[in-house]
Order: sequence, then structure tokens, then C-alpha cells
Amino acid sequence: MSGDSKRASTLAVPVAELLRSPGAHRALSLQADLAGLSTTDAEVLGPVHLGIRLESSLGGIEASGTLAARWRGSCRRCLAPIEQAVRQEFREMFSVSPTDEETYPICNSEVDLSPMVRDCLVLALPLAPLCSQDCAGPAPDSYPVDNTGIAAGERLKDSRWAALDALRITR
Repeated sequence: MSGDSKRASTLAVPVAELLRSPGAHRALSLQADLAGLSTTDAEVLGPVHLGIRLESSLGGIEASGTLAARWRGSCRRCLAPIEQAVRQEFREMFSVSPTDEETYPICNSEVDLSPMVRDCLVLALPLAPLCSQDCAGPAPDSYPVDNTGIAAGERLKDSRWAALDALRITR
């Protein structure tokens, strides 16, 4: 695929100078919108902020730093909407000849940080979000029930449990 037909990444960083000087480093502050980044329970909102240090080594480029973003989801217990921040530190390697799932590629003297940022961010999002650690879940009495014909103070009985009402245990 030619470079013209390929959409340029907003997180592609030229590293030719770093590759020529092992031990050289560069600090960057970047921001990118990673639209559509989500898990089954959380979705990234707005831009991702990235503070990164790129350092040249004999094996390639080491990228280290912190990423921060906001996410939205629903509490797994009470289903209340949640919107919180996530912050994740990272340290990853980029190489001209990458090994599967161990390093990211350096192509045309550039590192594309997008795949690394996506991987790190997805791993940082909660698997089962909670609005708070002490969330007890939904309050059953807070949901409207058709209690027509029920006397005050009585609760509507579930007909599926009717057979248990007839059960009497004696000792």
C-alpha cells in the first residue's frame, strides 16, 4: 500500500535522528482523539493525553511515559452511569525488525504510537466498572411496581414462588 493511500496517524513520530545516536532521547507531550476505542463495559471519551520520553538504544526506541483519558460506562451492580479518568504508565519497545507481540514496528524512520496507546488504554479500562467500592446494587423498593389491590405495608408476591408458601416445615 502506498503512503498516499494510507491515512497518516496523528501519533506518528519521526525518529531518524534518535536512531542515529544511541542514548539520545526526546520528551514529547501529545494529544490524540482515539474515536471508537471501547471495551464491552467502558468507552473512552474525548482526547487521550500522552506524556512520553523516546530513548534510542541499540535495539530500537524505548517509549516510556504516562497516558491519561476519560472514560464512560455503567456500574456493574446498580447500572448507574459512570464517568471517570484513567491514568496508565507504560514502557514499550519499538524495533526495525519487531518480534510478534513483544515490540512495535519502526517504519520509514517513524514510530506510530497509536497501536501502543490503544493497547495500553484498553488494558487500563475497568473490566467490571463500579460507581463505588461499597455499591450495594439497585434498591428493589425503588422500582415502580403495580401494587393495585395490595394493602398498605404488604409486598407484592411473585407467583413463581407460590408453591413455597404452602410448604410448612415442622420438627
